[in-house]
Amino acid sequence: MPYLSQALPHYGAVSRIVTEAFALEGITVKYVFRPWPRAYAEAQRGLVNGSVVWSVGPLTTERAREFLSSDTVLEAQSVFFLRKGYHFTWTKDADLAGLRIGGVAGYEYRFEEVPGVRLDRAATEELNLRKLLAGRVDVVPASLDVGRYILRTKFKPEEAAGITVAPGPYNSTQYRLIMRRADAENAGYIERFNRGLRKLKESGKYDQYMADLAAGRY
Repeated sequence: MPYLSQALPHYGAVSRIVTEAFALEGITVKYVFRPWPRAYAEAQRGLVNGSVVWSVGPLTTERAREFLSSDTVLEAQSVFFLRKGYHFTWTKDADLAGLRIGGVAGYEYRFEEVPGVRLDRAATEELNLRKLLAGRVDVVPASLDVGRYILRTKFKPEEAAGITVAPGPYNSTQYRLIMRRADAENAGYIERFNRGLRKLKESGKYDQYMADLAAGRY
């Protein structure tokens, strides 16, 4: 994943942003890498100070009730990937009816309850994109950054050249640092992180790291 990974420089663009925002407030970050469900469970139990990065949703959700959340660390655009030459037009969710749509097992999609929409789920984004290339699904909804990263690192150039992106995002998701509400000191950490994040943005470094991410430098 281009956002955060033990294998990437600085642990990825998002990890770099979080590290440097905290550093500007005199706080050093140490990362432990876990599968997403375990990372979330450890944050819930207070085994770690916090976790990055998560969408939070309205205050009525379990996540918002249990966790404090920072200002937006990353705003990710979700798009439709498709084979080159495949005719696809989309203006509303109902237009997806009748298509074979590649989804990831365990992910929720806002259009999955739309009448006529069929989701053919795979275990990973990579498998979905391979099914797309093979013509087994018509479109694959995915994060633009993640999809491009997979095509760049997991596919041969001639394979990746066979996949393109439909114009315009279908969704935009804000991802944040989360920290457990039950720990009294976390409100102060969130405040200091937000202050550091503002400083990072004012310095121009945040935009630089986002540009590096978009250019495939992570």
